[in-house]
Amino acid sequence: MSITIYSMYNNKGGVGKTTLGFNIASQLAEQNPDTQVLVIDMCPQANISQYLLGGGNVGYKTNQSLQSQKSRRNVVGFLDWLMDGNSDFKSIKRSFKININEYNNNISKNVYLIAGDSFLESLSLALNYAVLNPANRYAWPQFMTAIRRLCELEFDKEKYKKLAVFIDCNPSFSIYTQMALVSSDYLIIPMMADYSSLEGLKGIMTLLFGKYPTAASKNYADKFMTFANQVETHGLKLPKLWEFIFNNFTSNQGVAAAYEALKLELADFCYQQYIESPELFAYTGSKLDSREDWEDYYLSLVKDFHTSGKVSASLGIPLYKLEEKEKYTMPNGEIVTVTRERYKEARKHVSSLVERISC
Repeated sequence: MSITIYSMYNNKGGVGKTTLGFNIASQLAEQNPDTQVLVIDMCPQANISQYLLGGGNVGYKTNQSLQSQKSRRNVVGFLDWLMDGNSDFKSIKRSFKININEYNNNISKNVYLIAGDSFLESLSLALNYAVLNPANRYAWPQFMTAIRRLCELEFDKEKYKKLAVFIDCNPSFSIYTQMALVSSDYLIIPMMADYSSLEGLKGIMTLLFGKYPTAASKNYADKFMTFANQVETHGLKLPKLWEFIFNNFTSNQGVAAAYEALKLELADFCYQQYIESPELFAYTGSKLDSREDWEDYYLSLVKDFHTSGKVSASLGIPLYKLEEKEKYTMPNGEIVTVTRERYKEARKHVSSLVERISC
C-alpha cells in the first residue's frame, strides 16, 4: 500500500499555496490515472474546495450546500465525529470524501475531496479541549495521527495502486493545522520574496521543529508545553521539508532587483537550515555538498502564477487545461489578460513539480 501525504503550508498567508495545490493535485491525477488523489481542505476559507468544485460562485455555492447538510460530509463532519468518542478509530462507518468529477468535469475522475467548511475555526476551541483531555492521556497522539488513519481508510485499494494526498493548511498554527502536519510525510512551502515570508519560514522552524534562534529562547520555551516537545514526548514523526517554492514574478527592473535580493535572503535562510539540520529535509539519496545542488533539489520558482492562477481558480479549470489565449472572461464578467510566455512558464514549472512527485 503506497500512501504519500503532502501538506501545503506556510505560517504566512497569501503566498499562493491554495492555487498551487489545486493545480499540482489536478495535473498529477490527470497524468497518473492509477493514482487516487485526495485533497483535504483544512482551511476555514475553503478556497481549494471552491476551485475544485467548479471555481468562482459555482464552486462556492456547491460547497455551501455540502456544509448545509445535517450530517456534514466534509472536514468538520470528520472532526465532529472524531470528538464524539472516536479518537482511537480503526474504521469509519461512512466516507467523508466526494468525487470531484461529479461536480466539475474539468477534473479527472481519480480526484477526491474532503471539503473545507467555514465552521472549522469555530470548532477549534472544542477541538483544543478534546485534544488536551486530562482524562485521556492518549488523546493528543490519537488526534494528531487521525488524518493519516482517515487517509488509509479512504484509499480505494481495489481501484488504485497509489494514494497521493494534498492537505491545504490554514496559515495559523491552530490545532487542526497541527493535526494535518503530524499526519503528513512531506511539507511543501510556497512563499513570496518578501520579509513576511521570511518571518513565516522562521515561524515554521520554531513552531513545528522547535528550532529556536537562541539558546535563551529555547530555555524559555522549555518552561511550557509546546507542540515540538509534545511530538517528542509521544514519539511522533514530523513531515520532511520537501520543497520551497517562490510563487511570484516581477518584470520591472527596479522591482526585480529588490525581488532578487529578498529571494536570495530567503534562500540563504532555507539553505542554512539544511546545513544545520539536514535530517529535517526529504532524503535525496546522499548529502548535497554544494549550494547549487541544494537549490536544484529543494528550491523552485513558479513565474507569474498569480494572474494565470486567478483565471484557473475562478473557472475551476487547472492550468494545464486552460485554452491557450491571452484574454479570459471571469464569472463576474471581468476580462483578465494573461501574458502567454509567462503562462507557459507557469505551466512548465507546475509540470516540473508534478514530475518530481510522480517519481
